[in-house]
Amino acid sequence: MTAGPAPAGRGRPRDPRTERAITEAARRLLARDGYDQVSIEAIAREADVSRPTIYRRWPSKTHLVFDAVFGAAEDGDVLASSGDFEADLRQFVAGVFAFWCAPDVAAAALGILADRHRDPELLIRTQQLLDEKTRTAFGVLVRTGIDQGVVDADIDIEIAYDALVGTSFYIAQVLASETVDAAADRVCSLLLQGIRTKENRGE
Repeated sequence: MTAGPAPAGRGRPRDPRTERAITEAARRLLARDGYDQVSIEAIAREADVSRPTIYRRWPSKTHLVFDAVFGAAEDGDVLASSGDFEADLRQFVAGVFAFWCAPDVAAAALGILADRHRDPELLIRTQQLLDEKTRTAFGVLVRTGIDQGVVDADIDIEIAYDALVGTSFYIAQVLASETVDAAADRVCSLLLQGIRTKENRGE
């Protein structure tokens, strides 16, 4: 689950090593101290840069944290396909749970969701994060299952995706369950039961 970097401004080209040092510092502080305790000043100190260096790249802490966390997230396993629908779905579900449970994501997510309502640009970017890759990939996966005759052709793909992401987010962020692997497996089993064709439900 990735998001593109913040738009670059005019002037001298930015040093990617500096940006990497800043985003890595932000992730370390998030995992250690939590979203509310992280500040631009603390990130600057951790990355050994000045505050103006950060503000030339990001307009606020929330934008910096968004890029640091979601821009660094790996989505290869979630988007991979083996051709085995059930195995791919279980991998997708496990990947969604793993994403929300990553220490830096867990620390940042609720703060970003709260702050985004005060920033229309950030609201759009967080929505794109869920829509552009993962929602599309989930749709492709489910349609593959339909083509294989495993998934009911009348399935509401959008609500199935929303149910998956919402449930995984709630378990990881609100319940903070220590049995995430078991929860991911149960959610996947429930999802499979709801989307399979009647012939494949074992009824």
